[in-house]
Amino acid sequence: MLIRKNITFDELLTEIENICYSGTKLNLDYYIDSVLDEDKQQQIYDYFLDSETDSIEDAIDTLKDEDPDFTEDNLRLMRVKFLSEYAN
Repeated sequence: MLIRKNITFDELLTEIENICYSGTKLNLDYYIDSVLDEDKQQQIYDYFLDSETDSIEDAIDTLKDEDPDFTEDNLRLMRVKFLSEYAN
C-alpha cells in the first residue's frame, strides 16, 4: 500500500537527518547513486572526512568552488551517509 504525504523534499530530508542524528544508521546508497556519480560522492565524502565541522554552509562554500553542480540537497544526503557510517 502506497501512502503519500504532502511534504517537500526539503522536509523529507530534514526528517531523514533527524533520524540519523538520533543514532539510527541509514543506507541511502540506492538514491545517492542515482543522483551523484562515484567521483562526486567521493569528493564530498573526502570533504567531510577532512573537515572539522559537518556544517552544510561550510561544505557549500568549499565545494561550490570545485564544482558548481553540488547542491545543498546532495551535500545533505552525503552528510547523512557519512554520519551513518562514521558517527552511528
